[in-house]
Amino acid sequence: MVVGVCMERDSFEPMLGISKELNVQFVLAYTAQEFADSLGFIAEGKVDVTPLITGTVGLAGVSDAFAALANPEQHAKVIVDPWA
Repeated sequence: MVVGVCMERDSFEPMLGISKELNVQFVLAYTAQEFADSLGFIAEGKVDVTPLITGTVGLAGVSDAFAALANPEQHAKVIVDPWA
């Protein structure tokens, strides 16, 4: 599933999807219920999000974190811990 809007031209190789018999669905947004369900699954430990978290910063590091997130090879998700 592809969620959101890519701000640049993007491409993919259809043969890879065809050989795996994949379905691709493009969506723009989630519903409020989907957000609530997702948060519930995370809180209950049904979904492990630790592989997505590539960094943690305190409030003083937020500006630098946004700059770092511009490089997808460096970060995916940065948690802001106001007590760090």
